[in-house]
This record gives sequence, C-alpha cells and structure tokens, in this order.
Amino acid sequence: MTNELKNRREIVFLYDVKDANPNGDPDDSNRPRTDKDNYNIVTDVRLKRTIRDYWLSRYGEQQGKGILVKKFENEGGNLSSMADLITRALNLPESINKEQSGEIKSRIRSEVPANFIDVRFFGAAITLKGANVSITGPTQFGIGRSLNKPRITTHTITTTFSSGEDKQAGTFGETHVVEYSIIAFPGIVSETSAKDTHLSDDDLNSLWEGLWYGTKELNTRSKFNHNPRLLLSVVSKPNEFQIGGLSRLLSIDDENIDEIKSEKDVIIDVTQFMDRLDRFKDKIEKIELIEDDLINFSVNDTNISNLAEYLTQQGYLVDKILD
Repeated sequence: MTNELKNRREIVFLYDVKDANPNGDPDDSNRPRTDKDNYNIVTDVRLKRTIRDYWLSRYGEQQGKGILVKKFENEGGNLSSMADLITRALNLPESINKEQSGEIKSRIRSEVPANFIDVRFFGAAITLKGANVSITGPTQFGIGRSLNKPRITTHTITTTFSSGEDKQAGTFGETHVVEYSIIAFPGIVSETSAKDTHLSDDDLNSLWEGLWYGTKELNTRSKFNHNPRLLLSVVSKPNEFQIGGLSRLLSIDDENIDEIKSEKDVIIDVTQFMDRLDRFKDKIEKIELIEDDLINFSVNDTNISNLAEYLTQQGYLVDKILD
C-alpha cells in the first residue's frame, strides 16, 4: 500500500460546551458525568459516536466508508443488525459450518475494515454464528476531562403530547446542563495496528473531519452548543515512539478554575505541554493542527494568540489540517 500509515500520532482534542449536557450519566438521572473532584468527564464511546454520526451523514453508502457500529432500524419490516450488514457486504452464507469457519474469519479480518471506515479506525468485536472475530482498531481515545470545574444547573421542562382533537397531555421533567465546560480528550493512532486494518494516511482526513465538524454538527437539544477549539496531532518519526500524557499537561490557573463562564474567560497554560514536546523534539516529525481563534494560550505567563505560529517559531514543522 503506497500510502500506508507509517507514523504514530498522539492526539489532543479540545472542545467546549455551553448550557448543554456533554455526556449524561444514566445512573445519575442523566446528569453530566463528573469525577470525585467535580471535573466534567466524557467517555470515549460518546466521542466515537459523534465521529460515526458525522461519517454516516457525510458518506452515506459510499464504497469503503460504511458504518458498522450504529443504531439499526427496520428495513422493509426486518430488523437490520451488525451481522446482517457483514453478511450482505461480504456475501456470506446464512449458516457457517466448521469447515467454512477459518476461511470466513480470514475474510472478515481483511474485508470488514475495507468496507467499513469505523472498523478501519476503531476496530470491532464481530459476532457471527460460527465465526467470531475481534479486530483491534489503531485509533483509540481515553476519557475526556474538563480543564475547569463546571457549574451544573437543573431546569424544569414541560412536554405536551396531542392525544386527539383538542386533547393534550403534558408532563414535567428535568434537564441537567453544564454552564460551561472545556474538555480535553487524549487519543492515539498506532501505525502498528494500522497494518491490521489497512488504515492509510488518506483515511486520516476523515478522522479530523469527524472530530472537528462532527462536534460542530451536534444539534440535539442536549448536545447543542458544542464547539471545537483545538485539534492537535503530534506525529512521531518512524520507530513507534510515543510521548504520552500530553492532554494532562494542559491546565487553567487554579484561581479561575471555578469561575469560567465562557470561552472569553479561558487562558490555557501550555507551559508543561511545550516543555514535554521540547524534551522529545528530535523524535517529532511534525505537528498537525487546526485551532479556533476564541481560545487563548499562555507559556510562562506570556499570552499566545495563535498556537500554530508559536510552534513554528519554536522550530516545529507545522501542518494545518482541514484548511
């Protein structure tokens, strides 16, 4: 493969949420998830759902860019499932016997990633009767964690349903939102695992689009007002090198950590982040990024209005993505 992925990428994705619920906890009345220190947390499952939903809307049934893990609906009165999608895509027999199992498992490992873009990135646990296959995805995200301690507010909502002419039935409920939360997600794209799913350099733009534009296009009532602020990818030189822990090196001044109400109040300290990059500078090939101009950064108490320009000034090769 001429454009085979050769370099590991460590991702930092930063987005903020205003008057919405980044990730409800079903065990806590769907309140925004928080840790014991009251920082907002968001699961990797929620982020991957954002990306998949964008891909589904963007690509539809485009060849090689199907979505395997999604909400399934009735198709002509029959419930479609993951197994149905794979069986149709690979033209597999409805019943798989022991003699066929080995060959079909091999086909699943090679052909399912080729057909479904989410498997190429994230892998999948595939369960077919007679052929179970686990595919490890090269792209993984950790838990997203807010840099501030957001205030969570509860609002009463009213819903009204029509039950016939001039007949209405209403009910009261509650919705829980964060006043403002700025969330940092760590991620990685492994060139080693990319060989198994045949993820290529050409595929990466779909990931950047899914993260950036997918976040912008969250438009349900609970997910409205999500805005991407920084998408940064540290590209290591070949040799499977990984710095690690980059998202944890972003911080907000402790004096303001409980008082942030909007992006206008945010200044993210990247001093430790830059120190970590500088320590391993000789192992970094380049930095890919896209940034919003409403978030400010600082290094050693000096404000930075444009992170790409600052990184360039520090001697890093910077590629802007999604230009």
